[in-house]
Amino acid sequence: MTGNKETEPDDMMNVEDMDWYKEQAAKDTPGRTLRFYRKLKGMSQAELAGILGTTGELVNDFENDRKPISKMMCTKLSEIFNIPALRFIQ
Repeated sequence: MTGNKETEPDDMMNVEDMDWYKEQAAKDTPGRTLRFYRKLKGMSQAELAGILGTTGELVNDFENDRKPISKMMCTKLSEIFNIPALRFIQ
């Protein structure tokens, strides 16, 4: 036995409840949030653009906060990444 204890589900904490996450989330912009979740899914900007029915250039503009993300687009992103649409609204 190596002494490693298996983690039980009850032992786990939701990352969104952790102070470091709350501090980081307060600094995030809609574009940074989009980039984070896109990369977490292993998608390129072009792949995400294809799913959204738009261009990679527009996804790049969103991620760099050069263009705001519309409510309709927030809803689509919410469905793709399975997170609340509010994460993409500033």
